[in-house]
Amino acid sequence: MRWWVRLLCVAVPLAMAPFVWYQPWMLNPEWRRDGMPASEWWWAAALYVVMGSLAWSAFRSRIKLGDGRLRVVNPWRSHEISTAHVIDVKPGSLGVEFLLSSGRIVSAFAVQCTAFEFGAEPRWVDVAREVTAREPA
Repeated sequence: MRWWVRLLCVAVPLAMAPFVWYQPWMLNPEWRRDGMPASEWWWAAALYVVMGSLAWSAFRSRIKLGDGRLRVVNPWRSHEISTAHVIDVKPGSLGVEFLLSSGRIVSAFAVQCTAFEFGAEPRWVDVAREVTAREPA
């Protein structure tokens, strides 16, 4: 994951904490007198559980390449494959996709394929070049 995604995953919950936990009346002026009702604490806790899982997935996701092996670590599962078995690399809905010689597709959540990219080429093209040692189609 890019550094700014990881930064946002940490900064947003920290920036929201004072408003949710210490001064909730700033979110709803009706709570100024009695504070946040007990029924709303569940929603606040659920929000932080979701943000925590997003931060965890941003810090866990990665691609490692070395010694002819490709290791794709996603929030839900890890894959380790030989780079010789990778026949194509292309953008996918969950991130960059590695098509294996067996026909199986391994998606890497760490490299998102967005419609807009900064720079001359999308990030997944550089990953494809490193893994297959050739220009992507």
